Amino acid sequence: MATTAVLLAAMLSVGKVDDSKYADATVFMRQFTYNKTKPSIPMWKDKDPRMRGPPPYTPPSDWVYNTKAGPRDGMINVHLVSHSHDDTGWQVTVDQYFYTEVYYILDTLLLFLTQDPNRKFMFVETAFFARWWDQQPATKKEQFSRLVQTGQLEFVNGGWCMHDEAAPYWVEMVDQTTRGHQFLKKNFGAAAYPKGTWQIDPFGHSNTNAWLIGAESGMYYDFWGRMDYQDFAMRKNESRLEWIWQGSPTLGSSAQMFAGQLFGSGNTGYGTFFNFDSNGNQVQDDPRRHDYNIDYWVDMFVKNAHAQAQSFRTDHQMWACGDDFNYQNADHWYHNLDKIIHYANLNGTVNAFYSTPSIYVEQKQKAGLTWEVRQDDIFPLADADHHFWSGYFTSRPALKRQVHVASNFLNAARQMEVVSGVSKSEIQNPTTRPSPVVGKSWTDSLEGTIGVATHHDGMSGTERQDVSDDYALRISESHGEVEEGVALSLNRLLNINATLEHCNCNAVGADNCLNITVCPTTTGAQSFDVVAWNSLGRNSSQYLRIPVSFSSATVTGPMGAVTNVQVDAIDARTLSIPLLYLNKFNMTSQQIAAAQQQMMNNATHVVSFMAELPPMGYGVYTVAAASKPAVRRIAAANMIENEYYSLSFDMTSGRPSMLTNKRTNTSTTLSVEFGWYNSSVGGCTAGVEADHACDSQKSGAYIFRPNSSTLFPPGPASVAPKLTFNQGQYVQEVYQNFSNWATLVYRLTAGSKFIDVEWTAGPIPMDTPWIPAVAPNMPNMWGKEVVVRYTTGVQSNGVFYTDSNGKEMVKRVYDKRGPSYPTHLVTEPVAGNYYPVNAMIAVQDQKNEFVVLTEVAQGGASLMNGSVELMVHRRILDDDARGVQEPLNETMCGCNDINAAPGNMGEFGHEADGGCHCEGLTVRGIHRLIFDTIDEANSERRQQMEEVSFPAVLAFSKTATGAAVKSRSFLKAAFPPEIKLMTLTNNYVDINDQQLLFRVAHLYSANESSAHSVPVTVNFSEIFAMEGLTISSMQEMSLTATMTVEERDARNFNWSTTPPPQVENVAAPRRSPLQVNAGMFSAVVKPMEVRTFLVQFS
Repeated sequence: MATTAVLLAAMLSVGKVDDSKYADATVFMRQFTYNKTKPSIPMWKDKDPRMRGPPPYTPPSDWVYNTKAGPRDGMINVHLVSHSHDDTGWQVTVDQYFYTEVYYILDTLLLFLTQDPNRKFMFVETAFFARWWDQQPATKKEQFSRLVQTGQLEFVNGGWCMHDEAAPYWVEMVDQTTRGHQFLKKNFGAAAYPKGTWQIDPFGHSNTNAWLIGAESGMYYDFWGRMDYQDFAMRKNESRLEWIWQGSPTLGSSAQMFAGQLFGSGNTGYGTFFNFDSNGNQVQDDPRRHDYNIDYWVDMFVKNAHAQAQSFRTDHQMWACGDDFNYQNADHWYHNLDKIIHYANLNGTVNAFYSTPSIYVEQKQKAGLTWEVRQDDIFPLADADHHFWSGYFTSRPALKRQVHVASNFLNAARQMEVVSGVSKSEIQNPTTRPSPVVGKSWTDSLEGTIGVATHHDGMSGTERQDVSDDYALRISESHGEVEEGVALSLNRLLNINATLEHCNCNAVGADNCLNITVCPTTTGAQSFDVVAWNSLGRNSSQYLRIPVSFSSATVTGPMGAVTNVQVDAIDARTLSIPLLYLNKFNMTSQQIAAAQQQMMNNATHVVSFMAELPPMGYGVYTVAAASKPAVRRIAAANMIENEYYSLSFDMTSGRPSMLTNKRTNTSTTLSVEFGWYNSSVGGCTAGVEADHACDSQKSGAYIFRPNSSTLFPPGPASVAPKLTFNQGQYVQEVYQNFSNWATLVYRLTAGSKFIDVEWTAGPIPMDTPWIPAVAPNMPNMWGKEVVVRYTTGVQSNGVFYTDSNGKEMVKRVYDKRGPSYPTHLVTEPVAGNYYPVNAMIAVQDQKNEFVVLTEVAQGGASLMNGSVELMVHRRILDDDARGVQEPLNETMCGCNDINAAPGNMGEFGHEADGGCHCEGLTVRGIHRLIFDTIDEANSERRQQMEEVSFPAVLAFSKTATGAAVKSRSFLKAAFPPEIKLMTLTNNYVDINDQQLLFRVAHLYSANESSAHSVPVTVNFSEIFAMEGLTISSMQEMSLTATMTVEERDARNFNWSTTPPPQVENVAAPRRSPLQVNAGMFSAVVKPMEVRTFLVQFS
């Protein structure tokens, strides 16, 4: 008998199958032994040839197998769903996967589906399909179109990729799904519109994905390949592996969908107990040949069908026939499945047939049963004790930030394109390696590169280093085209002819990045103009911070008035960051010094001023050097304050001590720690019952597992952080230096209802010399999970709240799961209580609330009364055995070991072997703090969420632009404060009869804010009433604009349900239709609604 390790290795050789992400081989072995039990009857080939008689099954005389079966009443119906899970990047890049694997999947599918009209296949990732489609002759396209029209080939999910559900903001999820659906609409029409989602590989599942991406798009089911192991065990034994998912408490039953966990091979997964993709398992039905085994396959098929029937309601069950990058030779699968269907149905015990998830769900609905309603999300996912998939909430923070920043730039650029009329033909430098084309806009390629990066092995941070670099490169390349389009648009809108440049962190190294106070356009210039575009549908007041080479300045606003301005010296920590980009491989000390001299930031100061920007419009500000020094504020030595807040510091401990809301005269203690958890390499977890305490699981790109609950300091614990105060007239700052790699800046600006905390983490050292050596004379080479923790006096009692992809807040309770879970054993007191935070995390008591907003997705938790912590960075020296086969060891050069073989990059001790000698990745971001009464905090946090996630897009001119009109809105009136102007794009006009896609959303959920959680009447005709931007026609559509809302609603099934347990029912609001009255268009938009329209402007 082969060992467990041998069996595991044999199966892993297939590729990244679903089971390859189990670290513990015994978990895999349980599946293997369950599926390979002995047959229940003697096999014909094993009987004595003199006694066995004729074979139980013989091939049809014409060798044509009967595959015409369909659902039958009164029998176990096995729906065989052919699929391939195709990662748009993971171990290799999206293009490498396409040319080496996915191309051949689609090519052979066309051949073998055409051979038998009963065969079916479901396809998910439109980014791959679009690549293949672009290379096909007309004859192949016609053949494939027929398969789509007849339903043999069904698109499921249909997004540009199978997106992650933890890292993307809801806007990015909507954009990438819309892109995929618009491609299908363009090439196939209604027959291709997906009916359901197929999120089989993401490492957790969000409520927002269910109700918004699913139900609002007209998709009425969702299937997973992963769920919590304790939840699965309970549901498997109670026949509860399927339910009605009601993801939004606000929208209630109006946004329901059928959902379930695939049975896999008995322990979750997205395959089944057989796999015919290679030349291993084969069905042999010719008794004239050796190894006749069709009786074995029929017996096993029937037995597994009966076993699976115990875990599902109704007589229907679905078997996912496929795995990662399967069907590259589709004959392997279809030839064997044809035989199984033919002979299993001859046996007559069960009924087998080719199917799709849509056909399966239709049969579930026809059963007329009453189904459980589930409102929980699936975070954090765990597949065994200590195996919590909560590390990827933070992994690769720079890529996460790049995706989100690019998404904001994309949405602003779309607006500028619409109002300026700049066309793609005017772009002089289009993307040389664009994303497969869907629309006609110069934003199209950036939309595609952002979309492919939302993949669940993309911005999740769970791909290899070279693949992460590829995602970043694609976005940067496409970003250049859009930057040119933005510059042309602004020139046209301002009626100028200026060279407008951007500092968006898309250049090589640190040449051009406002986030680290580097901008060559403004540095060295004695004056320059700033053009700021506000993409929000309301007025926005934002402090801009721009690097300069002078110590005093004047700023002139759009109306010609001098604006309040403050100029501060750039701190040493910020000035050091550009030097970290140097690859020192094989360089002498003299060469290093010379290179660093070239890389230095030539700016010396940063100019700060408030920009007052109109809704969906621009403002132009002129910054010039001045001789008069700025007036400095005389303030308390241990405090910063403005009209709304004061923040006091304890000079002895070097930490904040008291936060006061001056409006309410309410205070709370506040302490802030910048520390790290030691990444586990396997072992026992303290405080867990003995039977569940120990495991070999390591921390890695997917998994977060600290070796203790101790938050270690970034330097000697005996040394208090150093505080430096900078108290200007308009901006007050406190610089807090924990160590040379962990620093915070507390920033309080005049007139602001929040406090910003700028965190900078890195380069995270691998050694830990400030802690006594564990092994004598050996370094403490420890992986580090870096956290910023805020501890307040709020009596939260173990309860906290995190957002779901930037939409509704979800209640969390320490060491517990939602009400539809079984009683839960959390075997990791830290990692098991971490959740994804896309926008904000909050704690509250009976009166007050403390909120932390973040500009990039991070893992977060509340592990103590009144505390909130966010993991901002990770550097880990071991792999967690989930298939990526590299430690998460990022550097500033984007390399670990340039010439290392795939899977061997980042190994400790070999970082420079192949030409990469670089500092560890350093990242910077903002946490925005709000402390107020619960209702006021809830109101303000949504407004600040918009400012943090969708700040003004900036362009710079070294010379005066000469614009006659320096402030202009392209809206006649602002949107109400409750309403988000989300999307306005002409990219898909050729697909939608020259209509633009337009989308708005209500920011608030039910009962969130007394002032704002209300239906709002939006008069679109009054808002869009400027010359050239007046609405002439408007039609409401599904979320992805593939069908009208009436067509979408007609798709949905009415399910009989039981009320969700222990969750307050919020009456489902009935969507108010678009009102058209005398050519005027308006709608009542209710809390949490996202409304999509196709519009034409006169």
